[in-house]
Amino acid sequence: MRKLAARSYEVLDASVHLYIETGRPVSSGLVARALRRAYSPATIRAVMAGLEDAELLLKPHAAAGRVPTDRGYRVFVDRLLARWPLQPWDLTRQEQRMVEDDLQRTAGTLAMIRVLASLLSRLTANIGIILGPAWENVRALRLELYRKEGRRILLVLVLENALVRTLQVRLDADYPPLVVEEAARILSERISGRSVAEIRRSILTSFEAATAADRCATEVAARGREIFGDVEEGEVELEGVANVLRAPEFSDPGSLKALIRFLESPRSIREALQRLTRKGEGELSVWIGEENPIGELRSFSLLSSPFALDGRQGILAVLGPRRMPYPRAFSSIDAVCRTLQVLG
Repeated sequence: MRKLAARSYEVLDASVHLYIETGRPVSSGLVARALRRAYSPATIRAVMAGLEDAELLLKPHAAAGRVPTDRGYRVFVDRLLARWPLQPWDLTRQEQRMVEDDLQRTAGTLAMIRVLASLLSRLTANIGIILGPAWENVRALRLELYRKEGRRILLVLVLENALVRTLQVRLDADYPPLVVEEAARILSERISGRSVAEIRRSILTSFEAATAADRCATEVAARGREIFGDVEEGEVELEGVANVLRAPEFSDPGSLKALIRFLESPRSIREALQRLTRKGEGELSVWIGEENPIGELRSFSLLSSPFALDGRQGILAVLGPRRMPYPRAFSSIDAVCRTLQVLG
């Protein structure tokens, strides 16, 4: 796209800011007031018409003002990102303290992933999503087994980083308590000191079924492999769905259904965040509207950035309508990432 004149950028920026704030088509008179009448109303009308010709603004109705298109948002966002190293938008002191206190309070615990999602949701008034770091290289300490009614066994996997996972399975045979206890010992010997990735590949296979405990261990291993899956892929946490449901964009039932379909699939969330973050090459990345290759997201914007936790990389993201306050979202993501770096 060809470079615009300086006043065209000013009018576009003002139009986007006003539409984000009001949710209504923006008139030339409103833009003139926002720019403190730096240009005449006739000039602003001509500039807005030119931006419409360039497909950066759109007039939804003949007598209405104009709204940004996806291309218009893209120009606006790219200019924000280009200026970011020189002009970051900081949080208030109270907000920064909230980020620091919440992350310090949960540092080194499993609750931190949930707190990260909550912080992004509160700071941006949109949906905060966290894809936690993968734990494929974390080593297992032991696997505990507990008998339940109806041939059910509760598996408790304990990893070296204090991460604990549980899973309940139903076995074909009703094994007595001593057999289950011995099966737990056999499995723990197999997995102790091994990484999650190693265990998934080969450790829980090729048991000798010489005793009842061996048979129990074999059946638990076969039915309990799922306990290692979500640990290896990283957990997904999201907060703030109610924030966006009040937006006018959700008067369209199709948009609401698409959002629910996406949020109900942890696999879709993982794939979307991984694709977007790889494309961004480690920087803050943005998909806007139709840029999204994920069909369910084409009415929304998705912002993501990698973060490090205990030497492992996760992804944090903000999802909301295209009419989201991008400067606010950028500053919130930046503040959370910087605080995580300080906490180490």
